[in-house]
Amino acid sequence: MLYLLPTPIGNLADITLHTLDILSKAEVFLCEDTRISKQLLSLLIQKNLLQPKDRDFYPFHTHNQDKFLCEISKDFFSQNVVFMSDAGMPCISDPGSALVNFARSNDIEFEIVLGGSAPTLAFAYSGFGDRGYVFDSFLPHKREERREKLRYWLRALGNENGVPLVCFESPHRLWESLGDLLEVDKDCKLFAIKEMTKKFQKSFFGNVEEVLSQMQGENLQGEWCLVIEFSKQTLQKTLSADEILEFPLPPKLKSKLLSKLTDISTKEWYERLIQEEK
Repeated sequence: MLYLLPTPIGNLADITLHTLDILSKAEVFLCEDTRISKQLLSLLIQKNLLQPKDRDFYPFHTHNQDKFLCEISKDFFSQNVVFMSDAGMPCISDPGSALVNFARSNDIEFEIVLGGSAPTLAFAYSGFGDRGYVFDSFLPHKREERREKLRYWLRALGNENGVPLVCFESPHRLWESLGDLLEVDKDCKLFAIKEMTKKFQKSFFGNVEEVLSQMQGENLQGEWCLVIEFSKQTLQKTLSADEILEFPLPPKLKSKLLSKLTDISTKEWYERLIQEEK
């Protein structure tokens, strides 16, 4: 059977009893990073939460998952196979989805065990309401693409029914990303938190400018999670071509408006309107 297991996002004590029970029975480990998985098991053994045992470890990540699944047989999963991502829930900005789809396609029994997830914890810390959130993993690396993505979410979520956006950011791009957010929506509310559940957990809250000011002189190293509540945008009323056609306007003015809404030139619209009047 296949098990997809959550791992603590920082604090070892967040491991669940359910996860420990499956780890004790596991024979084979598929790991996003075998070194990190082995280190976690070693710490659990040191804490007497897990007994030493011979286990087989295989790397399984976004760069090799397709090749691995093409070469593996269905019989591989007749043993207790565990997949572990580096931290948090598998399939949430982590490998795992390919395994789920492979298991479904090959009638392999699988279970995904519940555990801690950074986006959920960050959203709870933010206090931005209880109507849910949208998760978008990491923001794009390139500035223009990042700004366009932020503009997209501002249009999609900057309304009365909009919910907050939760995303990750690297410490190397944090300052630039917040600068882009300031450019796109300076009035949004922002909750930024790093190193959740760890010793050096730190968070900042306010509008973007306030958060940037609070961060001055701070150590920005660590994994960051951002929760953004976009400012409410005034909805602009729009008119359709059919509505404009019904207006009692001169043909010259009407044709200019219609050309803005369609792929038809002002001249062609004018000729159409004149023809209709005749």
